[in-house]
Amino acid sequence: MKCRKINILRSLKVPLYLVSVVPLVYSWLNSSFSRSLIFVLSLIFVLSSQFLMNIEMDRLDREYGKSGMKCGSFIPVGPCLFECVSVEKIRKIAMAPLALMIITAALVIIITRLLVLLAFGLFAMILMFAYLYPPIMLYRRGIGEISTFFDFGPLLLLGSYYAFTGSIAYSLIPASVGFGLIASAVRLSHHIIEEPEGTARKRLYVPAFSIMVIISSILVGLRPGIAHTILIFISVVIAAMSIIVKDSQKVSAAAIIYLVVFAFLA
Repeated sequence: MKCRKINILRSLKVPLYLVSVVPLVYSWLNSSFSRSLIFVLSLIFVLSSQFLMNIEMDRLDREYGKSGMKCGSFIPVGPCLFECVSVEKIRKIAMAPLALMIITAALVIIITRLLVLLAFGLFAMILMFAYLYPPIMLYRRGIGEISTFFDFGPLLLLGSYYAFTGSIAYSLIPASVGFGLIASAVRLSHHIIEEPEGTARKRLYVPAFSIMVIISSILVGLRPGIAHTILIFISVVIAAMSIIVKDSQKVSAAAIIYLVVFAFLA
């Protein structure tokens, strides 16, 4: 892969950042756009944390001998970034998002004076480290979706709403679970190409992906209205793609688009 700017940009897997940005914007919208400064700080925090997770996972994959797959695709798989950037440079770069995470988290707590946010942040950080690092390393054990569900679903949506308003909106719990399920479905579909044929994870890919996507729509689709009926129909179409379309990367991209649609119609 020639290390042009477009290849480096692809290696950063930018479309995947929508799984954190969209729920955050959804939360801010439901707070009636309260506390714009807190929203900006929260946006910096989630982008920094996801960037750090992505490059750290790629670094660990490379360390364990995993090669990049589909590096020229829309959303590459594996440590493709290291074909363009050295490990030493990545380690230095990683200090920036880590610093931003600490600074923005501290500012949010200082400005809002909501110490409960420490619990949200601590739990999210524990799951992030459990996802990446020994001895747990959820992502290498084939159960990274557990961390993904909480970090990009309930913790992100309910935690950010609490930062915006100082209260928990129980009415947002179904949507928060829905966002978590969609994020998990995106992760599953994006990484399933790395699984050897015949493994349990490979065999369960289609039903697991379909269940997560369809349940996400049903959770908020139980309310009356044509919008929610349409949402359920779209989720069924996305679920069917995992059967019809053999390229899981395209299915993953479709699930990301569905995430945006979900935010509009939920």
